[in-house]
Amino acid sequence: MSTLILGGGVTGLAAAWHLQQRGQAVEVWEAGASVGGWMKTLPWEGGHFETGPQGVLWQKGTAVDRLFSAIDLPFKSPGTGARWVGKGGRLIPVPASPPALMFSPLMSLGAKLRMMLEPFIPVRAGEPEEGLSAFIERRLGKGVATELLPAMVAGVLAAPPEILSVDAIPKLRQWEATGSLVNGIRKSGVSHMVVPEGGMGQLPIQLASKLPTVRTGLRAERLEALPGGRWRVGGGGEVREADRVVLALPAFEAALLLGAVAPQCADALAAIPYTSVDLWHSRHAALPALKDSFGFLIHPPEGRGYLGSLVPSWMDPQSAPDGLMQLRSFIGGAFGKPADLDAWEGIFARLKHWVPSLGDAVAVRHERAERAIPRPELGHRARVAAALNGLPTGVDWLSNARFGPGVRDILEGLETWS
Repeated sequence: MSTLILGGGVTGLAAAWHLQQRGQAVEVWEAGASVGGWMKTLPWEGGHFETGPQGVLWQKGTAVDRLFSAIDLPFKSPGTGARWVGKGGRLIPVPASPPALMFSPLMSLGAKLRMMLEPFIPVRAGEPEEGLSAFIERRLGKGVATELLPAMVAGVLAAPPEILSVDAIPKLRQWEATGSLVNGIRKSGVSHMVVPEGGMGQLPIQLASKLPTVRTGLRAERLEALPGGRWRVGGGGEVREADRVVLALPAFEAALLLGAVAPQCADALAAIPYTSVDLWHSRHAALPALKDSFGFLIHPPEGRGYLGSLVPSWMDPQSAPDGLMQLRSFIGGAFGKPADLDAWEGIFARLKHWVPSLGDAVAVRHERAERAIPRPELGHRARVAAALNGLPTGVDWLSNARFGPGVRDILEGLETWS
């Protein structure tokens, strides 16, 4: 069977690799000048910066581990760094283990006591779909849902949890299916944040190197059904025929190609909203307080559009020159962006509010991640089901909007799909 995969991000490349392992002939088209989509590691004056994910959660014996081993991708783990949530005007440490939350000032005593009841809360049926905030409140209590969840979700999906589906974080339902979140986390074991040698952009580059045909700078423009169940794709002066076409594209791009051949599917895909964020990369004199730090997220009511900052130079020391600390600040998303966050001066003022000892930046870069993050709002399950049920035979759609937002979610979903 021949398969043409449209989209050379990590989703399309990993899908192609899995199919190739099963003996299928695979070709990948990528519209951009290089593979990776949003997952790129770009050079920057003696180091580099990430345009997409900063790392991936790894655990021995999982889909991530199997893929990294199979494609010979070396990686390193920075360890367990300090993490904070900005709340009440100060940075509050986030404990490394869930039990330690009982001793954290992040939540009230009542919220902590209610959280202890989680193992005794009955498992709810998967249908009807539940909101993310409602799920957390049911299992862990209103305190966790209002005092801790908003900052955590803002740091991953750049959206408020009250508008999201529980399907936005697939692991939650998987853990609950074991009887409780506590039991699910205990059974699944501890995952570690890892970074490939050379940055996250090495993952799509290494995947592409294992495939026979990856075409860049080639955007698909037409999708046509042929007699006998085959398909024809055209674009950029090229035409290909294949037994199967896989759209490894954001939902809104897949919808454009499917409009003429599967209009109901296209409508369902077009209804999936996406979020844009602004990313500000900055370098400063190293601060001892942030030397071994993952970073901090800001409680959204206090952040007012400033979602938080990571410390890439802790996760990946090669990202910044010696003696400098690199930060990556997230702005806007579904929370909106006030006028004071349009320029670096406003971003730096927010940083100084939370880290008063931070020195002036010696270098700054701004990137706009337009429609980069799918926003699985309540009703997402029905939209994805309608899209998948409406796909014509011989066409499939793969995306983080289908499998989940993290690299781990994508790689686990693809392993099952393949």
